[in-house]
Amino acid sequence: MDPDIEVLSAQVKVNCDISDARFWGTYSICGLLLRLRELFSHENGMRPWQEIPQEVISEWIAAKENLWREIEEREFVDLMVEETSFPPFEIEGINHVLKGKGMVYGAGLGILKKPSFFLAELLHRESLCGYEVNVSGRELVRDLSSHPAMLLGKTIFARRDALAAILWSKFEEMRLKKYKGSLLYAFSQYGIAPQCEPDEALYIRLLQIAEAEIPAYIHHEIGEAREGMMLGEQWRQMLSGHLSRRAELFVRSIKDLLSDMSESGMLKYVIEHTRRGSLGFYLSSLGGLRTLILPQMQELFPDFIEKEDWLLVEKIRKEGYGKAHELASSVLSIFHRQGEGASEVIEKELLEKLLARQ
Repeated sequence: MDPDIEVLSAQVKVNCDISDARFWGTYSICGLLLRLRELFSHENGMRPWQEIPQEVISEWIAAKENLWREIEEREFVDLMVEETSFPPFEIEGINHVLKGKGMVYGAGLGILKKPSFFLAELLHRESLCGYEVNVSGRELVRDLSSHPAMLLGKTIFARRDALAAILWSKFEEMRLKKYKGSLLYAFSQYGIAPQCEPDEALYIRLLQIAEAEIPAYIHHEIGEAREGMMLGEQWRQMLSGHLSRRAELFVRSIKDLLSDMSESGMLKYVIEHTRRGSLGFYLSSLGGLRTLILPQMQELFPDFIEKEDWLLVEKIRKEGYGKAHELASSVLSIFHRQGEGASEVIEKELLEKLLARQ
């Protein structure tokens, strides 16, 4: 490995560990254990179907927890690339120096503003809708987060291997739970059935599927950026520490739907390109607050299987955008009136009313 990349990998790993140390509590117990197993496999070069001895991963998790306690108060370290030092979110400068090395460095903020970092092999780079899009392959370093795509400024990072890990989890879900809905439909569009053997051939196939599905996630980020500009600075202020965890998750679910249903977003891209597999994966990922806001999306699937009516999908997309936009406007109005006391009102006037309709 290039010595400069070795040094950079070690520094990025430090920041990944610091981020995990600060934010591991944002995950549920089951979610944390799943992410830890994925991170163990990644750090030890294992494939997702390979068994991990319980005593081995237990010792690794204990060591990781000890490390987190030691470093949770530390600041992120600057990154040294070819004798030039950069702050960890200075992606443009770092990637400019990395040009010619076939690598890409990514950084961004995930759920509940958890910093996320990775260093990976660059598959290709392009300009799209005014954004620089970096599509990465094999990841050298990553943190607990597993975002298929991230946006920072005018740069989008799309991570093939992160998406492939999600697809593998979905395959296991389909295989073990004998899933019969939209997930089964999505995989069938790529010739994957629950009976497929979890082996190297399937893993390579899922990497190929991930690469094919990446554009949909890129359009989610474009939708997110466009809608974020329309929501304005007050929306960003609201999310910078003024909301309770429950209210923030609800507000972020509204924004996610707004981004996906946007004229620039994921679902519009899926509809325009009649991507059946992408629609199946999207429907299978809906749940929780997003389904609460827009139950029509889940109800769509049986009719779509029978009639494949893309006009109906487009109709629901437009309705969903209108509903998400209406909720976003209500949230901003409450925040404008209530300021730091907005959480209680958002939960009572918006979230609890939606829950009552179930």
